[in-house]
Amino acid sequence: MGTRWLVIGVASVLFAVLVATFVLAGGEDEQTPPLPSPTASPPASPAPSPSASPSTSASGSPTPSPSPSTTPAASFFATGDLIGSWYWLRDAAHEDAATWEFLALPSSGDLTFAVTVLATDAVDGARGVQARFFFSWRPSAAAEWTGRLPVTLPNVSPADDPVGYTCRGTVTVPRSTVGAAPALVVRISRDDVRDELSPSDVHIAVNAPSVQFELP
Repeated sequence: MGTRWLVIGVASVLFAVLVATFVLAGGEDEQTPPLPSPTASPPASPAPSPSASPSTSASGSPTPSPSPSTTPAASFFATGDLIGSWYWLRDAAHEDAATWEFLALPSSGDLTFAVTVLATDAVDGARGVQARFFFSWRPSAAAEWTGRLPVTLPNVSPADDPVGYTCRGTVTVPRSTVGAAPALVVRISRDDVRDELSPSDVHIAVNAPSVQFELP
């Protein structure tokens, strides 16, 4: 009897210990874990505004000098073969020509004209050909040409130009040949209006903007 009660007592103690252990373990699982203390994070960097973005233009590159101001002719007339917006002076008799009239010109000083034409050596001809022609002029009120110059303009077509016919330069008319005339007619042709020099066989193309007066 005593031994039996001793066994029962020991079993009860063991059971009590197991229950206590289970309760303690379950209580830890149900406890809410402590929240971590807040830490000071660095503020987010602001997104750059569009004006703060680096420029895509090449700063520090030299600015090209502006070209001289020009004024177009008041009127233009041409004969020749019209192809696109260009009149080709290329007839066998060298009779095709183009004229421009300029009004309200300065009354003193030489007169400079910016000239841009196309040039080649034949129909569908070669690229890189220099333009050769005669540049003539007279006051609008005059009937005869009071001056003329044989002109050669360099070909300025870039290498990637598929045609390669563009020629550009300037022609200066001496004031002594026109007096104080306020209006002037200029002419581009392949023949010499004075019949002193041989005509040019280079094919020349012109349009209204081909000749412009450079403002002083």
